Amino acid sequence: MSATPLSALLEQARAAVRSRDYAAAIAHYRQALTVDPESVDALEGLAMMLLATGSYAAAVEQFQRLVLLQPMEARHYINMGAAYNRLGQYQKAVDTLRKGIQRNRKCADAYYNLGIAQRKLNMPSLAISAYKEAIRLDPQLVEAYQNLGNLYTEMGNYQLALANYRKALELRPDFEKARLGLEKAEEAIQRSKASANPFGRLVNTSSVAPKSVPIVTRELSDADREFDRQRVRLLCEELQRLTADCLAQLKNKLEAGILDVQRSAAEGQFKNLGFVGAANEFQDAFRNWLELRQQLKRKALELRAHEELINTPQMPPSP
Repeated sequence: MSATPLSALLEQARAAVRSRDYAAAIAHYRQALTVDPESVDALEGLAMMLLATGSYAAAVEQFQRLVLLQPMEARHYINMGAAYNRLGQYQKAVDTLRKGIQRNRKCADAYYNLGIAQRKLNMPSLAISAYKEAIRLDPQLVEAYQNLGNLYTEMGNYQLALANYRKALELRPDFEKARLGLEKAEEAIQRSKASANPFGRLVNTSSVAPKSVPIVTRELSDADREFDRQRVRLLCEELQRLTADCLAQLKNKLEAGILDVQRSAAEGQFKNLGFVGAANEFQDAFRNWLELRQQLKRKALELRAHEELINTPQMPPSP
């Protein structure tokens, strides 16, 4: 009896996928690979089925075979990066996804998966930049808005969290995760308001002393002090995260990018893929570093403004 042709096995696998019989699809793809071990269609179909059914390590193995056969195909790196994310191997995910982005800089899914990995690596500022780029490339990518909302909630920036959760719900009204995130952010805002003086800091114009009267220290209520402590703590935590991200970007990305560009230039490889990839990687790293530096500057100014508000003296009441 003659062996089943490759094309027939591939069609059987695709039919099984359409009927959601993933076990059968995997079996057909594996059989196809016995006919042609280098069939890209069989390898990719098998890898995607393994990824969909939770066999992430096995999926990575197939994607690794694919990038050897098609080293310029971005989607293999991007899908492998997603598999690394599922395995919890986030640094490998970042490295692999950047290779995919080098080959296709217009893939929203690549930046979305990059944001997931960077968030898990405790690099929230870089994750925010990645999610924003994913949204720029695909404004309908509802999960990116939801993940941005989660990040902003973790950072205590509840207004931006609300905006992103609302956008996610605008695109998908039944998105339960976004609805729960929205409720959580709204509750956090209400708690912050409740911890402060509900009447704010009002000025009684009739009690303002003449300018010649000596200045005294501002008196704060317990609620005021607690609100100020929370605000300063959040600002300091954000500054600490941003500083760590800046240093990591300088050490791990910019320095490596400069060395790669210098090495390619020294070898006279200005037109080959290695030099182009090194140059693109350096540009990405430098752009991310500039964004981090700007965010760090804004937070430092915000902390300074808060300090000035707290330290602003008030006039004593008139006798």
